[in-house]
Amino acid sequence: MKRDFVEERRGKLLEYVNTNRRADIGELALVLNTAEATIRRDLAILEKESLVHRVHGGVLRREKPSVWQSTTLEERMAMHAEEKQRIADFVTRMVHDGDSLMMDGGSTTIMIARRLSAKKNLLAVTNAPAIGELIIGTNDNSVILTGGELMKGTSVTIGSAAEHSLRQYRTDKTIIGVSGILADTGFFSASPQEAEIKRLMAMNSSETIVVADSSKIGTRAFCFVCDFALVDKVITDQNISGAALKTMIQRGVEVYSV
Repeated sequence: MKRDFVEERRGKLLEYVNTNRRADIGELALVLNTAEATIRRDLAILEKESLVHRVHGGVLRREKPSVWQSTTLEERMAMHAEEKQRIADFVTRMVHDGDSLMMDGGSTTIMIARRLSAKKNLLAVTNAPAIGELIIGTNDNSVILTGGELMKGTSVTIGSAAEHSLRQYRTDKTIIGVSGILADTGFFSASPQEAEIKRLMAMNSSETIVVADSSKIGTRAFCFVCDFALVDKVITDQNISGAALKTMIQRGVEVYSV
């Protein structure tokens, strides 16, 4: 029981520091209603685990390395698969027969596209040929593929031709994945070219839905996509921290943890 209490306290301490970026010893002692000596011991342990960075009189959030390399689609399909399946099931219920959509390529959006093939009369604009093939399969669905250069590994089209294509259309919904989310900043992609595609999709639809398992939250990637003003809903899994959930809701985004 005592060990559980200690772990809970350290978890709250870490969540507070990650949310506020920094804190001093007295502030943490007040927030957690415990002695400053206890806070110092907890911080020493958290620093040893590379979770925080101690400074004189306080502590700083330890930033995760920025993600700048895109993993292959096959690699991503195998990661957090159960969480992505639940996200895909939930998002599919948000799409209605007759909707027009923009969707970028990614492991979670591929799972969504498999389910969308059961919908009727969809119009999908996508830079991912695999997504187009899944959606167009049945029920009078239509697909517009953007032009552009096909990226090896991620199997999405990028570049000026793809960007020009996206600027021509306006859809009911956009569904995009991201490489990282900072709850106090916005959304990130590992690739500059993919970041621009995602940004254009978000700008040119009535509603933007970001799909991301909770491992992406708290991760900064190389390229900024957009802030929370361009996003209406974030769909993630139940492992999202309470602090991140609260911060994103405060920024006007609907967050669903499924």
